[in-house]
Parts: sequence; C-alpha cells; structure tokens
Amino acid sequence: MNPKRMAVALGCLALISLLCAATLAAEAEPQVGQTVGNAKLPQPMSDADAKYLGLDKKGAFTLNDTKAPYVLVEQMNTT
Repeated sequence: MNPKRMAVALGCLALISLLCAATLAAEAEPQVGQTVGNAKLPQPMSDADAKYLGLDKKGAFTLNDTKAPYVLVEQMNTT
C-alpha cells in the first residue's frame, strides 16, 4: 500500500476513534433527582391541554408556569 494512503487511512481511523471515545464519555447515566434546568416546552397542542396545565398565556412555557397537579415528562434518547 502507498505510504501516503496508509497515513491518510490511519489518520481517519484515529479521528473516528477519538470521536467515538468523546461521545461515549459525554453521555453520563442520569441520576434519580437530577435536575435539567428550566427548559422551554412548545405550546400545548390543544386548548384542553393548556387548560389542564393551568397556563395563563399561549405560546412556549416552562414547567414552572404550570399549575397542574401532576405533569409527566417523558425523555427519549435515540442513541
């Protein structure tokens, strides 16, 4: 194999390995009771949903804006 091609192939392999290692290290397992901050959520899909949540205004909202007795937040990870 050509030495120049070998160097490019090894460089690409090293870069891919570095990116994979950084991705694995960045994803920590969530802990019970962990907070994620005050994330903005999109406007509810229906007026009934907004009414249940106790939202006073239309548009995006945060969990602190809700007055509902219970709010279930489901988090999905596709990786």
